[in-house]
Amino acid sequence: MNTILLSLLQGAGPVAFAVVSFALAFTWPRLIESVGRLGSERARLTAYLSLGLVLLLAGAVVYVVPGVLLADELGAIVALPVVATWAIVSAALVVRATLQTGVERVVSASFAIVAVCGAAAGILITLSGHHAIAATILPTGAFVLVVSAIAALIGWARVEPAIDGASA
Repeated sequence: MNTILLSLLQGAGPVAFAVVSFALAFTWPRLIESVGRLGSERARLTAYLSLGLVLLLAGAVVYVVPGVLLADELGAIVALPVVATWAIVSAALVVRATLQTGVERVVSASFAIVAVCGAAAGILITLSGHHAIAATILPTGAFVLVVSAIAALIGWARVEPAIDGASA
């Protein structure tokens, strides 16, 4: 009985971080209004940089938490609620991304992708828990996500708007 309680208490911290991260994923556009009202350009740049770093850390928490929660021997028991929660939040972020434009759309879609990949990594860790490959799933998935994000950012930055009336 005590081992189950200890496992649940150890899982409470990552779940709390994930809840805060998901809340930040939904509410961060409200912070932009206050950042825009800052007095100097340097203060706005610092605030935007800080907000970007906080969003990056929140995305890392959203990715890592399912793997942490599902890595122990009780992983199979909590797999369905964890994956269901991540799937519901991912669906909500996808819906939000379809309704938003600009940076809000990109960040919402990115959080949805990271959440789905984190849940998939958690499931893979649970399924391969007794094999040596389980320890390499989270770092490998994180590497693939980072490389994909860099490629998507480069592709997104290179998109040039079409000019009406321009002849080739």
